[in-house]
Amino acid sequence: MRMRRHTEPLFGSLGDGPGLRFARDLGLVALVFVIGYIASAYWISPRSSGDGQAVPRVLGRPADQARAAVAKAGFRARFDGERPSPTVPRGRILWQDPPPATALPANTMVLLVPSAGPAPVTVPDVVGFALPTAERVIVAAGVRVGRIDTVRGGDPEAGVVIATRPTSGSGRPRGSTVDLMVSGPPGGGS
Repeated sequence: MRMRRHTEPLFGSLGDGPGLRFARDLGLVALVFVIGYIASAYWISPRSSGDGQAVPRVLGRPADQARAAVAKAGFRARFDGERPSPTVPRGRILWQDPPPATALPANTMVLLVPSAGPAPVTVPDVVGFALPTAERVIVAAGVRVGRIDTVRGGDPEAGVVIATRPTSGSGRPRGSTVDLMVSGPPGGGS
């Protein structure tokens, strides 16, 4: 009589056992992951096919030079208003879309936004402040103290700001001057 030795396969039976199903499902998940990764990597950063041109970097250039550089590269420039910037001088390119070095077909529109320069500073309301305090507030706001005129009047407290020129809330270029009118000693003699 012959005896046959019966052993279990590593992943269960060759039919439809749970081990084989697990291995098959794990392989399918890995395959879908690899295919998805390759597809998304190509979609996010496609390779240049050779028919595109790189958008030139024109940030910080004067607007007319930027337009010429974009046209020379084979694109069309479109300006979209101006935006204030504390660092980029007026008339220079502050922002561009699409970004530099992006490969695009010829004759594509490139959006350019020039700088309007620094935003104006609002003159602070210092009426009623003592002169030294008012001067510190004005300097902290980004403007300078200009002329200080003393006005004699019926106000019993001397050295208090009674008006500013220009008036508070007005917009002024950064670094410009604001004149102050300060109360002097009460009427009569000095």
